[in-house]
Amino acid sequence: MIFLDIAYLGEISRDRLDLGGGKGASLSEMVRAGLPVPPGFVVCAGAFTRAMSATGISDQIAVVLDKVDYENNDSLNKVSGEIKELIRSKPLPPSLVQEIESAYEKISGENPVPVAVRSSATCEDLSEASFAGQQETFLYVLGKEDVHKYIRECWASLYNARAIFYRKQKGFDEAQISIAVVIQKMVNSERAGVLFTVNPVTKDTESMVIEGTWGLGEAVVSGFITPDFYLIDKTSGDTQYVQVSKKDMMIVPNAAQKGTVKKEVPVEKREKQVLADSEILQLVGLGKKLEEYMGCPQDIEWAIEAGKVYLLQSRAITTL
Repeated sequence: MIFLDIAYLGEISRDRLDLGGGKGASLSEMVRAGLPVPPGFVVCAGAFTRAMSATGISDQIAVVLDKVDYENNDSLNKVSGEIKELIRSKPLPPSLVQEIESAYEKISGENPVPVAVRSSATCEDLSEASFAGQQETFLYVLGKEDVHKYIRECWASLYNARAIFYRKQKGFDEAQISIAVVIQKMVNSERAGVLFTVNPVTKDTESMVIEGTWGLGEAVVSGFITPDFYLIDKTSGDTQYVQVSKKDMMIVPNAAQKGTVKKEVPVEKREKQVLADSEILQLVGLGKKLEEYMGCPQDIEWAIEAGKVYLLQSRAITTL
């Protein structure tokens, strides 16, 4: 049997959550649809499973989980910490390191580029139990050594206390749980945000909602700032309502292009509308295309760099 450790975005179909996890499978399908997705690759879930087995960690995890009291936060946190340290303590298998470095060089070119390293659990974004946000994302990771480090951090995040409790609550078998990791070239976004292809509050399927801010979209996703709000008619693309917020702060890459920092927005931009009408129409068009392709309403993260719109990830809206 041939085991797949690395797959480039576009090589995994949306139904192969067992390979790419929710994020990896979705992004790969978006590439197949011809949507503007930054280049990247997936460290497949099987690579995690094989690494845990080869090092004996999987057996140790089973023993540790057997003693957890799921109704006790201290017990959950203690077990979570023990498992994370087990995973962090072991280096990646040499053969996997070679494949990761080759793939990183392929998306980087001659010089290393900053990447986003995103957890993609195999049980993430399922319609019956949304696991979104329970694993980690690391932005502006630069260089091979840090890529290796943050892959292990993503693996460890599968055992965040909240995730362990949630899986127990939803009846998932821990022995069947795995995690993939998406490594994706960073978009140096001047503006970013989210797009809902239906109104998530009123459930109106004929409206779309766009939220946007300056800098990286993490400021919107994390609730760090109040973004601009746009209510759009899905059929015509007409803007029905705009609320421009005061955006005092933004999240940007730090000077060394490793990690992010919070920074004040220049005074002249704080109460300025983030999106032009042409960009709103472009986002609406991309959202409609993705919704039609995926067959259900989507929650999309977007970014704009040098006038080009990118879609960073998307998931089915599970709250309708």
